Amino acid sequence: MRFFRHRILRLDTRIHNELKQHPMLPQQMITQAPGLSVQQAMLQAEQLRAGGQFAAAENLYRRVLAAAPDFHPAWHALGLLAHGAGKPQLAASLITKAVELDGSIAMYHRNLGEICRRMGKLDVAIAAGRRAAALAPNDIDAHYNLGLALTDSGDFNAALPCYRRALEIDPAHNLSWNNLGSALEKLGDKAGAEQAYAQAAAIAPRHAEAQNNLGAIYSEQGKLDEASRCFEAAIAARPDFVEAHYNLCSLKTYKQDDPHLALLETLVQSSAALPVPAQIRYNFALGKAREDIGDYGRAFTAYAAGNRLQHALLPWNEAQADALLRRTKEVFSRDFFAAHANRAPRDTKRTPVFILGMPRSGTTLIEQILSSHPTLFGAGELMDLSEVIKQTSSTMAGRPFMEDAAQMADAEFRALGDAYMERVWKLAPDADFITDKMPANFFYIGMIHLMLPNAKIIHAMRDPMDSCFSCYSRLFNDTMPFAYDLGTLGRYYVRYMQLMEHWRDVLPQGSVLDVRYENMVEDVEGQSRRMLEYVGLPWNDACLAFHQNKRLVQTASVAQVRKPIYKTSVARWERFGANLDPLLEIVRDYRAR
Repeated sequence: MRFFRHRILRLDTRIHNELKQHPMLPQQMITQAPGLSVQQAMLQAEQLRAGGQFAAAENLYRRVLAAAPDFHPAWHALGLLAHGAGKPQLAASLITKAVELDGSIAMYHRNLGEICRRMGKLDVAIAAGRRAAALAPNDIDAHYNLGLALTDSGDFNAALPCYRRALEIDPAHNLSWNNLGSALEKLGDKAGAEQAYAQAAAIAPRHAEAQNNLGAIYSEQGKLDEASRCFEAAIAARPDFVEAHYNLCSLKTYKQDDPHLALLETLVQSSAALPVPAQIRYNFALGKAREDIGDYGRAFTAYAAGNRLQHALLPWNEAQADALLRRTKEVFSRDFFAAHANRAPRDTKRTPVFILGMPRSGTTLIEQILSSHPTLFGAGELMDLSEVIKQTSSTMAGRPFMEDAAQMADAEFRALGDAYMERVWKLAPDADFITDKMPANFFYIGMIHLMLPNAKIIHAMRDPMDSCFSCYSRLFNDTMPFAYDLGTLGRYYVRYMQLMEHWRDVLPQGSVLDVRYENMVEDVEGQSRRMLEYVGLPWNDACLAFHQNKRLVQTASVAQVRKPIYKTSVARWERFGANLDPLLEIVRDYRAR
């Protein structure tokens, strides 16, 4: 999982320079301090502020405004004080007053924009940033801060020229290189992102965020040694940098005397003060490290803490899940498929291969093996199937897709299949076979059968206790809210198995190939040959060297698939004993199936 950390600049507090820009200062004397001019009062207030005497500085700024209400530098200075006191709303209103009095000063717009960005008022931040950049085209901070605001708004294309302009002004501005890399990566330009992150890290080797982001790119590429070195460099620069600890933990096996483990343990007391997302990552990293050294009780304590926090952020609607399962089984009945039995594939030269099942059941391993075959392209976890189905149905208005499917004609199913093929084959136009390993596609097996008659469907299976606990011990993206509580996780597994049993009952025999993780571990060649035969591919020895496959991998299994088959994940759950009893009670009946 990637964590981007947008480093931000301090607000510009150069009061002396600001005063020099305005030689036409009011000539009034401060009435409460005879003989003290406005300019002298401002300089004295700045000295008080710089010395930490904030109340005295504020008092003097307000005395200046009492003598000269339109003196905008004092309004701006008060805004900076309010920002420093943790009052962003007040700070924004005070600096806005300065802007209203004189809108020609880039510093005002830049600071207003940065304060509004931090408050999430991105429209105001972007408008202020654009004005600052226009007023001061050679000011690196104006362009960089505007890039941050655009990045936060999700407009990565617009952010790129801002960072690039900042780098034209100062090619050694490592913060711009790092955030340029972030924007490029969001836009899918992995190579450009890697170059930008590498440049940032080369300029400032102790730039923890750049090292972390570069390490994450290397992880996806299978350059695990390089990735580890980057994460270690980030931790050396910032020992409390949770993101780097979290990213590193999946790439290594901790030992009792590991200095990184010692660092993690020292953060236990202070971790409660971290933002909640960082607390979550910290607990998952600590759980992994403790598990590695065999401290299973304390490992579970850490995992449970991380899961509780994440579960609170991502509630799971089980009633809705039950209703969707029930309605799916009602619509996709044996009679329904019999009414749509006369299907013929429109494209027999290209074969989509779906790898699906419960998360952490071996889907990434299966795809890594198959994608090692020279005629098959591994596309990873794609959203295309669900997006095609949703965009062409009334689910856009909140209606479940199966309600539309119930009324569709064969031609409509074919049109959906064509739309999916068009989207996916842009990834590898010359490929004969492309895998889509989104695990949750098991929910759409009925649609796959109707949309893509020549599709191959491989169902990854694993002992429910190992599969579920592997989910529980991992932090995923925001698409798996069911995974962070043993109860919701176990019941999700039950629904998944009930739906898979339904597909077996209503679809023709052989529509789905079941592949058990435990069988794969015991006989990787035999199971690999079985899968290739089902897909329709001849044997190729490269499939046994899957760990040497250099394709990008962006799932939680990024480190595992770079290694030969190992058996230590089988029955892993047993090490945690009674802690997993609530889960075992829910899935017990499915362990022998």
